[in-house]
This record gives sequence, C-alpha cells and structure tokens, in this order.
Amino acid sequence: MIRPFQPGDTFLLQRLQRQAPKLNVAQALLQPRSPVWAALTAGNPLHQAKVATYVLHQNGHGLARSGFVQAQRRPGRSDVDILMLAPALDTRTGHPAIWEKLLAHCIVEGTQESTARIYADVPDQPLLVNTFAHVGFGVYARQSIWRLAPNEVANYATQHASIPALHAAAAQRATGAPTTHVRMAQRSDEWELQRLYARVTPRAVQRAEGVLVDAGSRPPILDWWLGGDVQTFVSGDGAGAAEALNGCLRVVSTRTGVWMQLWADAHRTDADAAKALLGNALRFVQNQRRRRPIYIPVRDYQGGLGPLLSDFGFAPFADHAKMVKHLLQRVVETENVRQLVVEPASEIVVTAGGYSPPPIRTDSVRGMGGPLLRHRTGSAHTHTAATSSTALRAQGQDVEQDEAAYRR
Repeated sequence: MIRPFQPGDTFLLQRLQRQAPKLNVAQALLQPRSPVWAALTAGNPLHQAKVATYVLHQNGHGLARSGFVQAQRRPGRSDVDILMLAPALDTRTGHPAIWEKLLAHCIVEGTQESTARIYADVPDQPLLVNTFAHVGFGVYARQSIWRLAPNEVANYATQHASIPALHAAAAQRATGAPTTHVRMAQRSDEWELQRLYARVTPRAVQRAEGVLVDAGSRPPILDWWLGGDVQTFVSGDGAGAAEALNGCLRVVSTRTGVWMQLWADAHRTDADAAKALLGNALRFVQNQRRRRPIYIPVRDYQGGLGPLLSDFGFAPFADHAKMVKHLLQRVVETENVRQLVVEPASEIVVTAGGYSPPPIRTDSVRGMGGPLLRHRTGSAHTHTAATSSTALRAQGQDVEQDEAAYRR
C-alpha cells in the first residue's frame, strides 16, 4: 500500500534515508536538508515549492516491503522534481520493484494534479537509469559535474592573471574592433538570452525542458527556482544596441556551495567567451571570502569545456543522467450549442384566412417537441427541432374542423 506521509512514518524515513541517492544534485549540494524535516514541514503555507512524500509499506511481501519517495513541485510551474527514492538499490533491502511502484504512484498523482512533466537527475548507472526507464522516463541529456575545491579558489587569480576583468575591454571597444567583454546581465538582455539558449541547446533538450511545448514558458537560462544568491554574467561582441551575446554564466551562492551553469555559443571556434566568464565569476566568488566548493555541470553537447575547466583547477566529481517523464493531461473543450424551439400549439393564431403556423425562435432553455438533429459545422454543434410536416398538417385539419363547427 502506498499512502501520503504520516507522523508515524518518521522513524521509517530516518532509517531509509541514510544511503538513499540524491536525485536532484543541485539542491542536494546547495541546500541539503533532511527528508524527515521536509516531510514534516510540507504543510507550511509559506513554502511555495511544495514537497510531497509517499510511503510504501507492505506486509508479507518478500521483495518490496517498504520505501518512500519525495517529489517537489517547482513554484509557478506545472513541473515536478523527484528528490529522493529509498532504499538505495545496492542495499540489502533495496529492489527495483520498490522504486517502480513509488514512481508509478507519482505518475498517477501527477496526472490528477495536471502535472506536465516529472524530472529526475539520476546518477548515470545502468541499474538506476533502467529502473526509471521501465516506468516511462527518458534520458534527454547527460552531464558531468566538475568541482573546484575551496583551496583552489584562492589560488586561481595568480595562475590566470591574463583573464580580462569586468569592463576591462572598454578601451578596445572604443576603437571599433570587435572584442569579447563581460558584464552583469540586465533585464533588457532577456530577448538576447532567449536567442542564445535557442542557439546552444538542441531542440530535443528544449522540448524536454518545456520551452517548445508550453506557450510562454521561460527557458532555464532565465529561470532559477532553487533559491540562493543569484548573479548572472554575460559576454558579447560589439557594443550598445549592436551587441550580440555569445555566452552566459549563472552563479548561485549558498552557505554550503556555489553552483555555476554555463551557456556558451556553440558556433564560436575559440573559448574566449567561456574563459572570460569563468574568470570573472571566480573573482566574484573569491571576493565573498567564504571557503566553499564550486560546482559546474557540463552536458554532453557542450564539448570542449573539459580542458578549459581543467586549466582552472576543476576536476570531475560525478556523472548524472537528466531524465523526464511527460504526462498526459486531460483537456476539456466546450461547445457552443444553439437550439431551434417550436412554440407550443396553444399559441397558434386562427384568422379568417386560415391559421398561422407556430413561431420558431432560438432558445437554449425551452424544451422541444421532437428529437434533436445534430449538424456539425466546424467545431460548433447546431441542434434543430425535427417537427414533421405531417404533424403540422394534422394540426391544420383540426383547426379547420373546429372553425366549421363554430360557424354552424
């Protein structure tokens, strides 16, 4: 049986969380928290990112007896992230059947709550990836997490003194020669950032991230919902209104770490933009004077960044597979219905020249004297009353007989 978390499940979560893999690596590194605390505070109305916890508990089942899953809805979005699944598959009590049952329950709940997509950041291991694939998840990108140790942050300035600082290339730009320069992003850069995202991101990834599916959705380059101190650096060629952005680097700082995400122009043959962005971002982090590790994900379509990160002192940390499950959504369509209604026979008017037929009017409430005939025109349905001509002739004969009797 799978049910929502109850306070009596606290000890079960405490026991199972110890070796459970983190399925949202950015949140696990930047804002680590206990799954028990997340489950107990899920009812706080001040938290926009709601966390749902479901517990599996079965008696007398040898393979899948107990486990739990935690999922979090993104604020203002119809997307959900899987945060944790337990127990881990490599433990004595772990089994893929536990994960598949819990994930299937999340899919059913998400469909009922009009969820568009469920995401998972899964460690790139065959058993874990295949378990998600069995319930309909698909890999849309693979990424390697690179890490810069805190002691390396303090040493990079002397090793890379040639990296241009913010606005250091202003004098060169004044000469009219194209050059790469770095500055802080502004609100007016949103359109150029969307164009940059569309250039450097494959269409399959854009579709998986909802950009090509949801009308009006903001791409990830403009949307960050995990919290922290967010700063965005951009690099471009030219100056003023003619400037075209060729790179963007987001820096998210928290108490436990720094997360950087890079979007670089894939059409450039050199690494000047990425090098300038990383240099200025590292200077920014160093000025905060807090010893924290720095993480940066590199996706499989961002080739060429590995050697550059190695020059800055980064080292590979973990490999993950970005997976998504698209959910079917129920769509309710309305139809404009018009009914032609025949007035009752009591409203027939008798004159010296004969009788007047009953008036026909448009009405959507009154009943009708015959079955409806439906005619489809476009997307709307038009209903008409099927009153036979034989019935009208019969009514006319009755009226003539009544009139002859009156004259006698």
